[in-house]
Order: sequence, then C-alpha cells, then structure tokens
Amino acid sequence: MSKKWSPEDNVKEVAQDVFFVEGPAVNWTILRRGREFTLIDTGYPGNWPLLQSSINFLGLAIENAAAVLLTHGHSDHIGNAARISALGIPVFAHHAELPNVRRELLEQISVKDLGLRVLRPRVGAWAVHAVRSGGLSDVAVPEVAAMTQGTLDALPGLPQIIVTGGHTSGHASFLVPSARAVVTGDALISGHAISPVCGPQMLPAVFHHHPAEAWASLEVIRQLGAETILPGHGPMVTPAQGIIELVSDGSYPPFG
Repeated sequence: MSKKWSPEDNVKEVAQDVFFVEGPAVNWTILRRGREFTLIDTGYPGNWPLLQSSINFLGLAIENAAAVLLTHGHSDHIGNAARISALGIPVFAHHAELPNVRRELLEQISVKDLGLRVLRPRVGAWAVHAVRSGGLSDVAVPEVAAMTQGTLDALPGLPQIIVTGGHTSGHASFLVPSARAVVTGDALISGHAISPVCGPQMLPAVFHHHPAEAWASLEVIRQLGAETILPGHGPMVTPAQGIIELVSDGSYPPFG
C-alpha cells in the first residue's frame, strides 16, 4: 500500500461485530462479542503494532482474545501467534497443519523455488518486504492445539471450520454465518504484491504444496454460497466484484 496504514482506513465492518483488517501485505479478521473476540490469523511479526492498533480501534485489548485461529502455518499468517500464546491465549489450527505451525516441517515456498524470478520487480519487492517484516524469523508456535468444531462453537463469531487443503496440507478457511462471509486465507485471494491484477484469484502453483488439491478447495469455497470473501491477501470481495469468476489462475509472468 502506498498510503500510510491506519485502522480508520483499513478496518472494515463486514457485518455486526465482524471486522476485516487489510494489512500492508497480509490480512486478519476479528470477530467481536462484547469485550472478547476471536482473531483469525496474525500477520507478519512486523505487523504487531498494526495488529494491536486494529484491536484497540474496536475497543478491545489483546489480553481479552478468546482464541487465535490460524488458516495455515506460513510466517505471514502466524507471525504474532507465539507472542499472543505467551499471554495464555489459546491458538488453534487444523490438526494436519500443526507440524507447519510448530515448525516441525515447513510447506512454504523457498528461495530455491523462486530462483531467478526474485529478480523481477514485483517478486523482488515482495521478497524484500517479507524479510523486513520478519518473514525469516522464528515464528514457531509450540503450544498450538488442534481445533474442532466444538471448540469453535464456543468462540465469538461462531466460526465454522472449512477444510481447504492444498496451499498447505492442513489449510483451513472459516465460514462466519452471521456475515455470510468466508475467511479464505491463501486458498483464494484478491490481490498480492506479486500479482498484476486485483480480484478473486489463485496464487501461482509454486506457492501451493499440493496445487491440484488447492484447486479442489476452490470448489469447496464456491459451494458455500458466501456473499463476501475475506482473503488472506488483497481487499474484501463482494458479489458485485464477482466471487465465482477468477481474474487470474496465477499463471502470469514470471510464474506462467
């Protein structure tokens, strides 16, 4: 984003007590119930001041989080989860994603995967931002636990887990029925620093651990019939912008 980030501009109320926060490069979602809330994803480590600012802007305090839910274990989504866990707040992910979150393994694009693509302006700028935001730091969350729907049923916002593997083995999305919205993480995005387009799109195949499974998960999201997409990257998507039709399959240069 070229404009200075502020909660006034970047915290959007999707429905009553459901808030989408568009970060400089990665997003998170807040589901509020009174003074407590559910936080879905946490941004890069360098997003900590922005994360706190977005929470405080809603009249909340990080200490009153009921839980943190993680879509998947990449550093730009779990960057502040360990810090929050240290406050005694439970952190949950799909059971198949626990090894990624704990850093027992890492299903994430590597420098080798990027190769000479990193010399392209968009890709290089994204890589530099990721490093400066703490993307290479230790973000392991040892205390992460496996979520169940029973766990989620007690949380603010009553999110429903939707299994959308492919980007990583245990990638999860979250349906928020009260907002008719789905938090899609990286299973479906609407923009990215490496992408030349804005709108519903897939990340390039090299970013997915199992590309074919990622495409199958897209169909799972379509079948939900949600009115609003709250992606891990890019702006919120509403029906007027087209949820079903992709503007890109991720095959743009230098990934095509």
